Amino acid sequence: MQSISRENEPIKIVTPEDRLRVSAILTTAFTMCPLSRWLYPEPVRYLRHFGGFIDHYAGDPYTDGSGAYLDNGDKGALLWLSDKVHRDDARFMEFVLGSVPERRRAEAERVFEEFGKFHPQKPHWYFTMLGVDPLLQRSGLGGLLYRHGLALLDKAKGLAFTEATSSDSARLYERLGWKIVGEVQVGSSPPCFPMLRQPR
Repeated sequence: MQSISRENEPIKIVTPEDRLRVSAILTTAFTMCPLSRWLYPEPVRYLRHFGGFIDHYAGDPYTDGSGAYLDNGDKGALLWLSDKVHRDDARFMEFVLGSVPERRRAEAERVFEEFGKFHPQKPHWYFTMLGVDPLLQRSGLGGLLYRHGLALLDKAKGLAFTEATSSDSARLYERLGWKIVGEVQVGSSPPCFPMLRQPR
């Protein structure tokens, strides 16, 4: 981990022109994510498919500015979907089943089906992806980005849902007001933690 100052980190709201830039940030960041590397264990498969995974998993946050990234050096990014924007779950699952190794397909499908069971029935924001450059993880940048997104959420007095893909991520989110509402682990998959954050 590099030592950095967080005092003057410029945060930029995403636009459609930022899609490739943000995808590169997240593809780099998620090389360390247990769930992502379980889905795409071979480096060539990961690099071939993860950009598409981001597009399908995160929906389209770019058209309404539902995301932010650190504009100085592309150190990290956060994407979410507001309660007015929804992901195409059928297309997402079709992409997953067509891109993960055949031996993982059944378990991968069940993992995401289990995630779906924890989504609130009422309107909510869905924080889909938070990623920081592996060289800068545990430096506070993830929390900085998340606090920026949560300030917008709290201004809207919104309910929010996310999935933490590691216990470290879950601990970070708990410090920001999230609560674990379950655990998802299917076959050989790593444990993940659906989480809710109540309106503030």
